Amino acid sequence: MINNFFKSLSEIKKFSKINIDYKKVVFFSENNNYSYFFKAVIDRLILEGIKITLVTADKDDIFLKYNNPNLKIICIPNFVILQYFFSSLKCKNLILTMPDLGNGIINKSPFCEKYIYIFHSLISINVAYKEKSFNNYDIFFSPTSIHTKEIQRKFNNSNKNIIEVGYPKIEELKKELINIEQMNSILIAPTWGNDSALYSKELINIIEQLIKNKINIVFRPHPMSFKKDKKKIEEILSKFKWYENFKLNNDKDNNRVILSAKVLITDWSGAAMEFSLAKEKPSLFIDTNQRIRNNSIRKDDKILKETFEYVCRNELGVILNNKNIFNISEIFEDFYKNQNYYKNKIINFKKKFLYNNEKSLEKTILNIIKLIN
Repeated sequence: MINNFFKSLSEIKKFSKINIDYKKVVFFSENNNYSYFFKAVIDRLILEGIKITLVTADKDDIFLKYNNPNLKIICIPNFVILQYFFSSLKCKNLILTMPDLGNGIINKSPFCEKYIYIFHSLISINVAYKEKSFNNYDIFFSPTSIHTKEIQRKFNNSNKNIIEVGYPKIEELKKELINIEQMNSILIAPTWGNDSALYSKELINIIEQLIKNKINIVFRPHPMSFKKDKKKIEEILSKFKWYENFKLNNDKDNNRVILSAKVLITDWSGAAMEFSLAKEKPSLFIDTNQRIRNNSIRKDDKILKETFEYVCRNELGVILNNKNIFNISEIFEDFYKNQNYYKNKIINFKKKFLYNNEKSLEKTILNIIKLIN
């Protein structure tokens, strides 16, 4: 801890000496999970000759291995020093993908001109996060028409700037798909927190059905679940870890796990959206309560049906409930027999809702460059 403290102080001094050109665009990544998300954008920017700085709190960040003259890397693992750093940060644009900016985690600086939010997940910012999680952002890089309507509704006639860029991660996943070996396994990837399928009887029933039918299972809880739902994960593992066709996965490379799966089963996690939109294959959604973290929204609020994740559950696959859970093998068979039907349905869905489909990375880069000038 003492080493982290002095290391963090030295990194602040290092940042102060960086040329101002590298401070026109600064990225912040909490940990490697988010660095993987930023990777395609940062790789493209430095390829285009754009000078940028990445600030990370992860001592094992993937970008620490980079050696590129267009990229400066600052690693501040000490949280107290990190807070101090951001409260006095001098830069033109700070790009983040974390909620609760200025709400006690990462403070805003009077010397930073613009705070930009890039979506790392396609879930609703109005429903799946706390009420004031995004109030302190100036610019939103919106992935879909549904998210744009959400931002407009949330901030009404405020001075928030919405830029319609799309969701580059889908393009990144499609490129990676070419080189990833396809596994004959079902990926179960629930979200985290009290509304997670981890706490549902349906999940246990599904796992039991899959084991009974000798279907290979990859169980991958959300990274946050290993902190917030640790006890529940241990209960599930104690029940099923003895079976050869049940494996736990907590690899840092989330993309590879998602793309190698034959079918994905989840609840309200954004993983299903990425799986189905990238692979153009349907997902299975466990019928649990919608994930609500905004205390101002009731469970019967009509806004819930207008969220991207709600629309996806009805368009990108099949909802698993007590009526069809025990017929899960038949659902898999339907997916296989009607591959073209589901593929075309998902392609049409992307064309309808996603901005700049297949060109969203280019659009993102173009708009970041505009912010510099």
